[in-house]
This record gives sequence, structure tokens and C-alpha cells, in this order.
Amino acid sequence: MQNLKLLKAIVERKNRMRGRQGGDEGQTVFEYLGIIVIIALIIAAIIGSGLAAAIAGAITQQLANITN
Repeated sequence: MQNLKLLKAIVERKNRMRGRQGGDEGQTVFEYLGIIVIIALIIAAIIGSGLAAAIAGAITQQLANITN
């Protein structure tokens, strides 16, 4: 029973401390924004290098092979 009370006190204290810090929610938004920017840069690099056309051509060829 003592262990449960101690565990409950620790969890409550952590929850109170988390509420005081406050800046964590905004940090997550910026992390997601950073990931989106990186993905957009990768897609732009693929399209700009002409690799997208090569991939599309290979997929089209394989689909033609399957349907024949």
C-alpha cells in the first residue's frame, strides 16, 4: 500500500511539473513542420533531377508487362 501511495505522489508531481513548463506543445508542431519541409525538399529534388520521369516510366513498363 505504501508503494502505491508513493507511486501516485510521483505521478502527480510529474503531472504538475509538466503543466508548469508549458512549451512542449509548440515544440511538437515545429518538429512536424521540420519533417514536412524535409519531405518537400526530397520530393522537389526527385522531380528536379528527372528521376520522377524514370520511375514513372519503369512503373508504366512493368504494368504493361503484367497486363500482356
